[in-house]
Amino acid sequence: MTLLEALVALVILAMASLGLLGAFQGATRATRDAAAWVHTVGLAEAAMEHSKLGPMPGSGPAVLDDGAVIVRVEPGPADGVERITVTVPLPDGGAFVLHRLAPVR
Repeated sequence: MTLLEALVALVILAMASLGLLGAFQGATRATRDAAAWVHTVGLAEAAMEHSKLGPMPGSGPAVLDDGAVIVRVEPGPADGVERITVTVPLPDGGAFVLHRLAPVR
């Protein structure tokens, strides 16, 4: 094997390893984004379940904001129904919004 052949083999190996590193980076990013999404949806579902347990403070439209989750209770489209909206901000600047119509408590 000559020096030129060894250099060509090293260049081919380097190109292949760069492709693999890009694939690993993409997989890591996807895993991180999925973990953030699961956490956000879990917070929204927990807040929605908590809103089923008891009345919100105050009368009429109510807003609770604990820094991570915003829960709004507003009059619904019909008498005896209220609209519950849970908003959880995502790390990338977006938000996950969950809506539910429920009987007035």
